[in-house]
Amino acid sequence: MGTRVSRRDFLVSAGVGAAGFAALKRAEAQDKRTLVVAWDSDVDSLDPAVFKSQGGYVTVANIMDAPIMWKVRPMDGKPGLFRSVPGEWDPHLAESWTMEDNGATMVFKIRRGMKFPSGRPINAPAFKYSFDRGLLSPGYMKLIFPTLIQVSAPEQFVVRDDYTFAINMKTPSPMGLDTVALSNNAILDPDEVKAHATKEDPWATEWLKRNTASIGPYTLVKNEPGVEIVMEATPNYWRPKPYFERVVLKLVPNEADRVLLLKRKAVDLVAGRPGLSPKNVKALEGEAGLKVFSVPDTTCHYLCMNEKKPPFDNKLVRQAVNYAIPIQAILPNVLFGYGTQMKSPVPNLTPTYLGDYSPYKHDMAKAKALMKEAGMDKAPIPVDLAIRVGWPTHEQASVWLQRELEQIGFKVNIVKETDATFRQIATKGDHQLSIEAWQSWINDPFYHLTFLFNSKSKFTNLSFYSNPAVDKLIDDNMHETNRDKRAAASRDVQKLVIDDAVWGLLWYENWTRVGTADLSGLEKRWDTFERYYSLKRG
Repeated sequence: MGTRVSRRDFLVSAGVGAAGFAALKRAEAQDKRTLVVAWDSDVDSLDPAVFKSQGGYVTVANIMDAPIMWKVRPMDGKPGLFRSVPGEWDPHLAESWTMEDNGATMVFKIRRGMKFPSGRPINAPAFKYSFDRGLLSPGYMKLIFPTLIQVSAPEQFVVRDDYTFAINMKTPSPMGLDTVALSNNAILDPDEVKAHATKEDPWATEWLKRNTASIGPYTLVKNEPGVEIVMEATPNYWRPKPYFERVVLKLVPNEADRVLLLKRKAVDLVAGRPGLSPKNVKALEGEAGLKVFSVPDTTCHYLCMNEKKPPFDNKLVRQAVNYAIPIQAILPNVLFGYGTQMKSPVPNLTPTYLGDYSPYKHDMAKAKALMKEAGMDKAPIPVDLAIRVGWPTHEQASVWLQRELEQIGFKVNIVKETDATFRQIATKGDHQLSIEAWQSWINDPFYHLTFLFNSKSKFTNLSFYSNPAVDKLIDDNMHETNRDKRAAASRDVQKLVIDDAVWGLLWYENWTRVGTADLSGLEKRWDTFERYYSLKRG
């Protein structure tokens, strides 16, 4: 029996991996324009209702179409990069839409002549099946539909005729069209899904882990778990053929390997979350033949204090923690310029962002005084600080936080957990202190506020925060159509949350990718997951 060589050993041994990737790139490019992407996340599922991994997000975003999509426009000063525009959408499978009943009903006209890979037509019954499935299957939309657009029954999804589909909301929703634009609403072939359903799995979620029943600019041609995803341009797609006819997504779990492959130009782009640490991105700035794509984003990184767990049930303690955070040291030494200070739980790109209210700054004397006022100035208080393995910014920030928190009376034990374990423990409420990340799919203040601070948001309010005044403001204004009233309520909620020191305010992370210098047309939409349709060389 021969010696088994690990994937990582193959990659790093004498640069053989990089050379091999480069050879593969050249070979594949001989007959098709090929984009080779290295990423750090495997695909957990291709079911648009349930995927959770970065690999699942990116793949679904490129092989499946939703009815509409957020519009992107070129960014000033960022050649080759496009970003979403608030309140603007593009037609996709739906060629147009109108609002009825004073905005409570969204009506979509479906593009005629489109077909699924099976040859069956993409029509209103397919729309209804896909939306029904999102509402009824155990996925994200089961939560999002009732919360954001007040749809809780399949009867609210209506087929008016073969090519007209309507959504009847209880009241107008400021987030209605944004909700429809989510990749989770990819339209599936009902007959194909049903053919692979079972009594135990009526929505065919197991089959959809590795298979597709939809249409998009690219078609999945290979799905090899732990190795790669291969997509090819969809024949007879309703849009013009993309520049890259083939996209190869290679799983490269080790970051040092991804850096090596970039330097050797053995891959065209590194994607993922974050794909590369800010430190490595900084080191690649100015590297010949490479380009850094980086723009501010809505992703929040925060110190989560579980209010069910002492001593963080004490507001004075939480305020003390905020004054102890050395954010001005963390930003240059952990983010390297690829992030900005968090001053509100609402991201600074989001309408009604309140960036001038928070009193918190690094002030150890103030922090110690608050701990004394709280009666926590006696023996050191043991606390576990949980972080995810493989998140370098969180690992580095935890060391800074540990040092400062121990100066104000804590004894901090840093606990590293896998992503799956971390998520499970967090949602159960078993973490005491943790570094969390939240990326909002919709750039609306109430999207952030309701999922993160409403006491009814059981799986996303990881601080287990409960304030009746906050709940009422959110509930009363989530669907408010008066913009001024809604904006004022959003600012009031931000003030209450900041006063209560619900989070330790850390940073907003830039959306950052590194690729070859000849790439242009990378699309950054609100959900963060890039699409490769507009990407080209030159």
